Amino acid sequence: MLEIRHYIKQILNTPFHQVDLSSVSLDAIWFDVFFSRTNQGKLFPFPKSFDAITNLNLKAIHIILANVLYDKESQIPEFALKSFYEYLSNTLPKLCELVPDYNSWTTDAERAEELIRSLFDAIQILPANETKEYFTDRYRSIDSRERVRILEETKKAQERAKEILRQLRQKEEEEAASKYNRE
Repeated sequence: MLEIRHYIKQILNTPFHQVDLSSVSLDAIWFDVFFSRTNQGKLFPFPKSFDAITNLNLKAIHIILANVLYDKESQIPEFALKSFYEYLSNTLPKLCELVPDYNSWTTDAERAEELIRSLFDAIQILPANETKEYFTDRYRSIDSRERVRILEETKKAQERAKEILRQLRQKEEEEAASKYNRE
């Protein structure tokens, strides 16, 4: 494994000018990636085809990750295909919803770091010179899903605070009206 900065740079340098997103076959790309990594296989490595994906941003994220995994110099060790398939099928579409423009992944270093850390988290590998604790802490600090969760919790807390203030004001008004009626 290399340091995380190597993979971030690789994402930022993804050659999209060479790709026609509307006609690219994700199945062919993933087959090539895993054939080059293992030198074996005549079968598609996943239980379901990815060619049915029509969302160009999601396709682009697949291509970004395929580019990282295809690189012979990346030194990414073998990993469980099942975990990777789950990541491609479940996590990537959610990330695509939160960051809908694939250019954000290839132009913003923090988004590129989020993407590679989300991949490494899913397939349970650590970049060079990082402990599990540091990796997890750094990933959580830039994770769009975590950011959205925190914003939603903050919004709910603010709504609860407003409701409590409203109830306090209402009680104060009722007490004031009660005192006024007694006098």
